[in-house]
Amino acid sequence: MKCATRSDLHGEGYIKKSKEALSKIRSLRENFRSREEKIRPDLEKARKIWEKVGERFKWWQSLP
Repeated sequence: MKCATRSDLHGEGYIKKSKEALSKIRSLRENFRSREEKIRPDLEKARKIWEKVGERFKWWQSLP
């Protein structure tokens, strides 16, 4: 059996930490996508409402 050197152990720790960090990033990305899918219809509705309000009060912008 080969004896593990200190540099081998350090490399294993680095690989383990990088895999953990990558899995955290992936889970954050998935959470963001699911939240974005839930929020997108609300944002679209709000945008349409603001367009209508902007048209109604267009004269307000022309005031000094």
